[in-house]
Amino acid sequence: MDVAVGMDMSFSDLVRAPKVELPDGARQWVEESLRLLIEHFGTDPLRRPAVVPGEFVPAGYDGSEAAGRELCLLVAERMGIPAGRIRFSFQLEKVVEAGQLLGATLADAFVAQSLPAFRGAAPEDVAAVRTHRRVLGTRGSADFDAVARLAELLVECGAGTDAPEDPDGAEVGLLPEIQRFAFLDFLTELVRCREIAAEPDPVRRVELSAWRERPEPEAAGRESSRAGRWTDLTYCLPGVELLPGYTAVMLGSDVLADPTVLIAAVSHELGHQVLMPSDVPGATGVLREPLTDLFAVLHGFGIAHANAALDETTLGTPTVETFGYLGETAVAEALAAYRFQQHRLLRDGPLLPAWQLALDPEPRTRFVARLDELIGGPPSVLGW
Repeated sequence: MDVAVGMDMSFSDLVRAPKVELPDGARQWVEESLRLLIEHFGTDPLRRPAVVPGEFVPAGYDGSEAAGRELCLLVAERMGIPAGRIRFSFQLEKVVEAGQLLGATLADAFVAQSLPAFRGAAPEDVAAVRTHRRVLGTRGSADFDAVARLAELLVECGAGTDAPEDPDGAEVGLLPEIQRFAFLDFLTELVRCREIAAEPDPVRRVELSAWRERPEPEAAGRESSRAGRWTDLTYCLPGVELLPGYTAVMLGSDVLADPTVLIAAVSHELGHQVLMPSDVPGATGVLREPLTDLFAVLHGFGIAHANAALDETTLGTPTVETFGYLGETAVAEALAAYRFQQHRLLRDGPLLPAWQLALDPEPRTRFVARLDELIGGPPSVLGW
């Protein structure tokens, strides 16, 4: 994600901090949540060595989609997640843009009642969408053809129109993912229009109309270039079952350039594959994203998450690029808690592992300092 740059002295701490407020503070939440994950999933993840990105990435990684998919499969294997029915892709920005444009056509169909799934909708809902919906895909130009742009994106994403005959869904390209985005986008718009129409206060109605503004589809797509998204593809539109049993891990094209970022991104998204259907407290609530980061740390991917959390080269630029939800500081401390628990279980040599040298300087300093605090003194002095 991008963080707008400020000039105050606390900015460095801000961009390294968790992106969401964690109950009782980051340190306590991390340690309690890590214990919860270990209690739920067992200690097997601790029995495997931490993943050092430079050793984990296959030799000859070239940043292609084929190389990216190979790396995704290695991450899934390490996490013990069967990948046969997971669709990995690296065009999330196009999927997001196409999803918003297709979502706008669904809003048109809802108003016109032209799709069987929409027929019989409450008249007040139809009126609300007709009156208050936002027009997407203008790009600030009156002559922009949103329909033509959507058609172009569907071709670029290899999206056909029929259900797939082969198990990989190759005939439909990224159509299931696009449809899923489109339907969720339409539902969001429907709820927004309902709220505006039901508001009796005209001043408040104006406020709601301007609330939750979103970028145009093209801009939203660009913002997704370093992002990731996991979704269940069983139901993409009302009554349409496209790929039963399949899920999708969608990643932006920019992650291919840096395999460390790719490892962090895919280990996070694959965490949703496990946590979403589980009964782990917080797995589907407002803290699901930082918990999913922590799940990746438990499975040995903390080095990648710590190093990817902040792009130091963007400090001092108009935007600072950060990654993940825990933030660099909390990931480094989570990595220390992970190592402390691992060493207590295995007694595998010095507490301070050789792999700490693979951490970038800032998270390495935080990692070592937190280990010192956990045991009451420097590991080398205490003989850990």
